[in-house]
Amino acid sequence: MSQALSFTATESTVPAIRRWVSIVIGEFGRHDRCSDAELIISELATNAVKAAPGKLIKVMITRVGAESVLSVWDPAPEFPAVNADPFADLEDDDFDHNGGRGLLLVRSLAIAWGCTATPDQGGKWVWARI
Repeated sequence: MSQALSFTATESTVPAIRRWVSIVIGEFGRHDRCSDAELIISELATNAVKAAPGKLIKVMITRVGAESVLSVWDPAPEFPAVNADPFADLEDDDFDHNGGRGLLLVRSLAIAWGCTATPDQGGKWVWARI
């Protein structure tokens, strides 16, 4: 069972994506994973917004037995990367540039996560299984 929606990649769409994912995960009977799903999808969607601002992104939730796969597609070909040193920028005075820890959160909350290129459409799916 899958549900999917498309969004324009703007910062203001991330809260809407988060709410939608929480509703769907609840409909899947996984109220115990709503908070984790919201955090994971926030990180994946925020990365998609940064990779392809103003472009169309897709969000899909697939139920596989007791697990769910949260996926975000964007048209940018570059895969996101986990920051090698997540604490390197903590002394930076420009806190707006601090970042790179979102995928560490995804990795810690998900059973598995990864990226799948979509050469036929360009871009990639970034996904996390919870």
